[in-house]
Amino acid sequence: MPFVAQHFTRTQNIHLSASLNRVFPLFDPIGEKQWADGWEPEIMYPLSGEVEEGMVFTIGSHDEVQVIWTVLVFDAAKWRISYLRVTPGSHVAIIDIRCEDNLDETTRASISYTFTALTEQGNDYVTRFTGQHYQEWMSMWEKAINYSLQHGHPLQHH
Repeated sequence: MPFVAQHFTRTQNIHLSASLNRVFPLFDPIGEKQWADGWEPEIMYPLSGEVEEGMVFTIGSHDEVQVIWTVLVFDAAKWRISYLRVTPGSHVAIIDIRCEDNLDETTRASISYTFTALTEQGNDYVTRFTGQHYQEWMSMWEKAINYSLQHGHPLQHH
């Protein structure tokens, strides 16, 4: 049988206990280090490391598949950032993050992942992202970000 790529989008809102000005930078490649334990992007472009559309960075080490990320949209005025994430031999994902001010020093972030498998291995990976799995994953993001906002460092995973 010919390969049929799995393709779908999952979206979840998370609620964060700080203003937009504090929250939005946590979704850029450098800011994510403040809440995502072990997140170490290697910036390829631009050399300045300033977040901009077209920014390219990688995640991964010598013993892991190197994941390639590109910033597709960076609109700080509209509190939106989008990425293309390519995991060679597996899948691609488009991640779209939009933040909104709740007007009470809290922020709502809408996080969408659109997955497309590239291989059978990729189909295996993306089909694990059931609605329930995605909701649990985003709950972990919410917990980790709120912890970082309160304590000033990432929540340590054990």
